[in-house]
Amino acid sequence: MTCTVDRIDDVRPARNNPFAVLGVLVLVLGVVGVVALAGRAAAPVKGVALPSPDAVHGLVATPSVESPPRAPANEPAADPGAGPLLGEGVTLPGVTCDLPGLDGSPERLRTFYSAALTCLDAAWEPVLTGTGSRFAEAGLEIASDASSRCGAMPGEDEATAFYCGADGIIYMPRERLIEYLGLYRPAHLAVLAHEYGHHVQKLSGTLAAMAELMAGLDPGSPGELELTRRTELQANCFAGLFLAAVAGRGEISWEEARSGVGDFANSIDSDTHGTLENQVRWAETGFAADGPSACNTWTAPAAEVA
Repeated sequence: MTCTVDRIDDVRPARNNPFAVLGVLVLVLGVVGVVALAGRAAAPVKGVALPSPDAVHGLVATPSVESPPRAPANEPAADPGAGPLLGEGVTLPGVTCDLPGLDGSPERLRTFYSAALTCLDAAWEPVLTGTGSRFAEAGLEIASDASSRCGAMPGEDEATAFYCGADGIIYMPRERLIEYLGLYRPAHLAVLAHEYGHHVQKLSGTLAAMAELMAGLDPGSPGELELTRRTELQANCFAGLFLAAVAGRGEISWEEARSGVGDFANSIDSDTHGTLENQVRWAETGFAADGPSACNTWTAPAAEVA
């Protein structure tokens, strides 16, 4: 599968998304170990796992993982909202994305996700390298019983898809995603783009800066939950940016990309991911934005990340 890059066209008016999924987004996050910060989930969840050094050295990903080459960690910014990625004038290129058909078999689903990751790389690599970050591809795992360097796979009531910063791998457990999303392509693209947003946060140093801010905060405290929401809502915004970059190009129609953005409405209020209104607002913000600067959740008023 190939992707070509060009300029982004103007974004057209929104169209309603017919797909509905009931559920709550729950973050799996840890600075000292990996912990779930919110209640139990009944449907798709998106999250990021940040391990402690002990977790990194004590757990190894399963051999079936498509693991990316190791790259030196980027230095954390002193302020996650002040890095060059979020500077004015930074834009994503338009990407012509060629995708295979989607079905529920492991082989076809892996091929679909791998092709979509190629498109995500094409959109984000020039942005990251252009703002001084070292780029590395994200890995992919679709097995539901996989272990990561952040720990064992969270239970289905804790996470459906997540990103582990220690190994740079996006975990998209096949059975869970097919159960909750069916074969609805916009939803699969939205989940993958959100998790890749966490990969962008890792490569840019944002996750490391956020972890430093969390040091000393009690798990589940108001301060920790607010930082978690700012992280997750930015990933929504980054997903919207990507969906705009591929909209109307290759095999992703504008309507399909727009439906992917609309899929963020298929949630409920969450202490870790924000109110439903804010979850949708930040995805929409990214879709309509010129670049990542519009996704600076770190400087947004508290009400916008509630």
